Amino acid sequence: MARSRYFDDAVSINEEQARSYPEGDADGPTEDDIQILRLQGAFDLPPRAIREGLINTFMERCSPWMPIIERSWLEESGSQKPSMLLLQSVFVAASRVTSAPGVTAYASLHQFYRRAKALFWSGYERNPVTVVAAVCILHWYNPEGPEHVSTNTSGFWRYVGVGLAHQIGLHKEPTNKRDAALRRRLWWTLYARDCCISAGQGRPLAVDLEDCEVAPPCPEDFHDSSSNATLFIAYVEISSILGHLTEHCRRKTLTREARQNLENRLYRWTRDLPPSLRLFCNRSTSDDTASPERTLARYNFEARQLHIPYFTCLAILCRPNPGESASPGVLLASSFIAGIYEDFLARDEIQFLSPVFTFHLLAAGIGLLSCNNVPSHREKAAISLESIYLALEELAKRWSSAKGSLRALKSIAEKQRSASTIDELPSMALSREHQPFFEGFGPDLSWAWSYFMEPGQAVGHDGSTYNFMGTGTPELGNWAESRAPDAISSDEYRPLTTILDRNEGLTMGDMSQDISGDFFNQYQGMGDWLFKDLEWNGEIA
Repeated sequence: MARSRYFDDAVSINEEQARSYPEGDADGPTEDDIQILRLQGAFDLPPRAIREGLINTFMERCSPWMPIIERSWLEESGSQKPSMLLLQSVFVAASRVTSAPGVTAYASLHQFYRRAKALFWSGYERNPVTVVAAVCILHWYNPEGPEHVSTNTSGFWRYVGVGLAHQIGLHKEPTNKRDAALRRRLWWTLYARDCCISAGQGRPLAVDLEDCEVAPPCPEDFHDSSSNATLFIAYVEISSILGHLTEHCRRKTLTREARQNLENRLYRWTRDLPPSLRLFCNRSTSDDTASPERTLARYNFEARQLHIPYFTCLAILCRPNPGESASPGVLLASSFIAGIYEDFLARDEIQFLSPVFTFHLLAAGIGLLSCNNVPSHREKAAISLESIYLALEELAKRWSSAKGSLRALKSIAEKQRSASTIDELPSMALSREHQPFFEGFGPDLSWAWSYFMEPGQAVGHDGSTYNFMGTGTPELGNWAESRAPDAISSDEYRPLTTILDRNEGLTMGDMSQDISGDFFNQYQGMGDWLFKDLEWNGEIA
């Protein structure tokens, strides 16, 4: 990274002169290092059939979420040979999401990882952009959950990747147009991964966008790539929203202003999605005066994955304050997540998911468990919970972090069953503040839709009732225009009160009043921060 960039034109620094000294002796592998790499099989490549199969798997299952390499880079072309570090890293990621017997017969996931890891630490690869790309891909290894200290997890590799990215100036807008698109895609891949890992582990973001001047990803960045530009752009934005929501919850800074900003971004995100990535499409009814009927769109695995963090954000933002009854918004969002996972289970596609999907299952499971004190919804929620459990069991076959989340949810459910059952609560209605976030969806993926989104009466946070038309738009005059939240006056639109608003003593410096109690101290796995605001005093078995 040129230091002169930080001084604009005020100070002139000759970067060539500044670098006119030999690199340190530790840079690059020695002959002894090369011998060790050979002993570790770092230069061994699978047979052609297995090699091509792994590359195909990576390009199909992993590359859409990290469009940072071209297939041609992984193939020999005349005298041009592919980067050995990049190849071995791709084999690591692909072996994570394949069940091909030929792959496991040739080498295990851990063998591929040891080869890639040895190449990285030896300094064998000299191209820093290639090194950062390989580090991104190594996130797919992730053998342990956040409750274990490890130098092999995605949480570790993200800090390595961000540190290297800062060194080579990926956080600055590229000046060389030749590789500008690749550098932007690489930076935003790192950032999206940072946000997802931060949400899953409840740990600080490694990237501060205040220090970043890179333009957001755009379709023009994909002119030389076969990747889906619209998918990646939407993925980066929803990951960013989830990452910032996590940060505010973790820091206890989810003020009204911060909440409204996040809600505005969520609202716009659904409106900006292209038709190919939407979950539902409009189908006009025979009655021209009626609102269009929303039907489930043709199945798209990537579009389904894309919406899971959206509903997770809603499940977190709609959570009730301690002492309040279950939130319809939480139940709706959680039921959608469960419905999407049911599709994955029916198609045997859980194996293609990254480890952060454990976190989304945990968030949905917590929301569905809140139905246990609402007898009218308990039976339906229990069916969705079984799908959540089954999905976690499938994820646990590849990602050990899912085991702790599964135990946590089952432990809570067991303790709730042993507790006394409360009487039926008054009928719940989805608040008008939450309704716009479910516009554009339909009943096919959610059992809760018929309870909260069918025509009837809805309730505002001020206790007032109003007619609800059943199409996701409340009958509230100008509100019926479905404007984004930020277009509504402060008197008309108010985000939910937060736990901070109700408990002013819960500031960043006053951790002694944390609501978590013994329960939070017992569980330190994926998504542990989700339990902080739960009104629960039990222990996890």
